[in-house]
Amino acid sequence: MSPRKSPKGLMAEEALKKLSYDLRERVKELNCLYAISELFEKPEISLDEILQGTIHIVPSASRYPEITCARIIFADRCYETEGFLDTAWKLSTEFVVSAEEKGLLEVCYQESRPSFNKAPFLQEEVKLFKVIADKLGKILWIKLAENSLRESEERYRTLAEHVTEGVTLQQEGKLLFMNAAFAELFGLKTGTQAAKEPLTHLISKGSIQCAEDVLKCDERGPDREKHFRTRCTAPGGKEFFVEAEHIVIQLKGKPAVLSTFRDCTETVRHEMAMQEEAELLRLENIHLRSSMKERFRFRNILGKSEAMQEVYELILKAAHSDASAAISGESGTGKELVARAIHELSGRHDKEFVTVNCGAIPENLLESEFFGHKKGAFTGAYADKAGYLDIADGGTLFLDEVGELTLNMQVKLLRAIDGGDYTPVGSSKLKRSNFRIIAATNRGLMEMVKEGGMREDFYYRIHVIPITLPPLRERLEDIPLLVDHFLSLYRPADQKERRIPSKMLDVMLSYLWPGNVRELQNVIRRYLSVGNWDFLNQGQGARETSGTDGFSLKDAVEDLEKTAVKKALKQARWNRTRAAQILGLSRRALFRKMQRLEL
Repeated sequence: MSPRKSPKGLMAEEALKKLSYDLRERVKELNCLYAISELFEKPEISLDEILQGTIHIVPSASRYPEITCARIIFADRCYETEGFLDTAWKLSTEFVVSAEEKGLLEVCYQESRPSFNKAPFLQEEVKLFKVIADKLGKILWIKLAENSLRESEERYRTLAEHVTEGVTLQQEGKLLFMNAAFAELFGLKTGTQAAKEPLTHLISKGSIQCAEDVLKCDERGPDREKHFRTRCTAPGGKEFFVEAEHIVIQLKGKPAVLSTFRDCTETVRHEMAMQEEAELLRLENIHLRSSMKERFRFRNILGKSEAMQEVYELILKAAHSDASAAISGESGTGKELVARAIHELSGRHDKEFVTVNCGAIPENLLESEFFGHKKGAFTGAYADKAGYLDIADGGTLFLDEVGELTLNMQVKLLRAIDGGDYTPVGSSKLKRSNFRIIAATNRGLMEMVKEGGMREDFYYRIHVIPITLPPLRERLEDIPLLVDHFLSLYRPADQKERRIPSKMLDVMLSYLWPGNVRELQNVIRRYLSVGNWDFLNQGQGARETSGTDGFSLKDAVEDLEKTAVKKALKQARWNRTRAAQILGLSRRALFRKMQRLEL
């Protein structure tokens, strides 16, 4: 019989569960907001498509998406998820599109959720759905403004072709006709008759000031039709906008210009407001994407832990330098991904990234593989062959498991690194290659130097920028993120979305992961293929929980809790209020834990 957990142990276990659970929920919330913003950016998307698309996105942000349904009520229309069920467990959130138009977002649980408080929805869910509703209101306002503006422009064009607000007729630079609407628009006396003088002279007598270009059109020019928009100034300094369209016609056998004028101030203001709001949404979307990348992803590397943030900084520094870099870390931590990220962000990104597995090349072929050889250089050399240094010219040479290189090969490679020249096997002609070295190893290179397994000069030549990758057991907060990524990546197209049970996630957080991220990746692929969890492998790699060696389950949980609190405090620079926010605790609860854990 397993030992009964103490209240403190249960509290610690619940705190860890809540911490990992909250991390997953934040990812879901950000994904939901990102998906809604991305939906709006699709070209030519209709209002119905935006609302229908949004209603299918909303349940994914819920704590229990599998039992969540939703609907949007707007403009006497209803948009529902498939199988929507109006239940007693409902949250209604109103959103405002304009002073006259409002809508309603309703989210329902189809059955009672596993609750740990009295309310059907958590406070975090209430806040999230309010944010979604506010964003939806802004998007609908922009879309309706776009539709209104488009309809307004089409109506104005029709009016300009038939009956416009202001009309003038000019010929040979003289004004032949104008209507009362034009006179009013430009501040002329009502009933003023057309004068045999240029239109610009007539306008200059009025009270409205505007650019002359909008008032005249050369009937002898090559263009048969011209369109203008200009800013005008009325008495008192008030500004308004006028649109004009000039069409060349024939009058009494001579070309003349028929012009239409209209006040387009409201149209311009609509356009400006729409552009400003669209720009705000675009910047918000860019910020959301960049913040997600900054927090959770760097190129093809996943991880938001403090340790991985430090790795990201080192990658950027290495990418902006041309010095050699040495990546160390246990097997499966992603050393090649880091090397590729450095290459792709560097000035060599458009050249080759050449990967060399130093431990897989037979010793007698090392020189030929690196430097190439000439035809007939040795038995089997039937043709000239380019070496790794030839291929990597201008690019990056990635030496995986660099500790496996022989001392003899280290000497020859060091010469090529220092001087850039080398000689292919069977040739007497020197060749040059401009390449950058990135080395990786899971062994202690300095220890190899001390033991005589690596030359000291070679070590210092490749160890200019050191980058150490943390093992997965030291970045537990990244596990839920990695699990979600691998589930999405490897789930077959015909298979329903699968989620990791919370109990199994707890087991993952207590597992030591000797194979690191690669082992976790294989575990998820195996789970999606056969549906089994066999990664504990008869207990190997699991944290000890038996009491035979004095390390009980209580001790294990307390150790994990202590590690989490320490990391939060370190990340917050020992600011207790900030650390409590990171852990999802009150400041008083954190203080009690620190006292109990003797921190």
